[in-house]
Amino acid sequence: MRKAVAVPLFMALLLGSGGCASGDEKEPASSERATCEELLGKAGVKWLKNSTTGKLNVTNGDDLKSAKSLFYKQAGAWDPKSEEIPNFANSRMCGVVKAAKETSRGVLSIYYGPSVVPFDFPFGEESDTSDPRTVTPINANVKLVHEEGERGAATYYVYIKCRVPGAPKGQNNVVPIEGRMKDTLTGDTGTRVHLERLLHSAHAVAQAFECKNKPTVPTELPAGVK
Repeated sequence: MRKAVAVPLFMALLLGSGGCASGDEKEPASSERATCEELLGKAGVKWLKNSTTGKLNVTNGDDLKSAKSLFYKQAGAWDPKSEEIPNFANSRMCGVVKAAKETSRGVLSIYYGPSVVPFDFPFGEESDTSDPRTVTPINANVKLVHEEGERGAATYYVYIKCRVPGAPKGQNNVVPIEGRMKDTLTGDTGTRVHLERLLHSAHAVAQAFECKNKPTVPTELPAGVK
């Protein structure tokens, strides 16, 4: 069930300080605002509002129910005998952009879907040929990863072992949930705040997806993470 507080929180975010939406700007559906607010949490909404100026819009996205259905369909169909790299689709669950009349642009986006790499993929090690990534372990079922992009536009990832009922054995390790956040909207280059917001979203996703293995996803980062 969506929290009733989500709509007024994002109304304040969308309209700005004491402002009103102009007649030619359509407000996003309340379910889209609610999904974003549920993923980011109250602290995340406050952070967005304090880190940006002007009006913001929430773009169309998938809710938790449809994202769960898509993940179950794809992860449940995983074939342990296949050697092909799967072409998974993911769900864009939250997108926040500047309103059309604002001069500066940017987007904060959050995606969730099946990962094409296993949970124990050696990010940051010599065998990893991708861009350098930093791993932040949370527990046996959850870890965070981030990579620095050009001009400070980092990408943040979360991986969750989520066992889909009826899936082949080992699916939760080979095809875990992958969450991805990218932020070119706020101008905030801090790693911790982005990982905090992504971890909060992972907690909401893990609960909504009802993973058979019931992974524990905390809403707060370990104190030592910078």
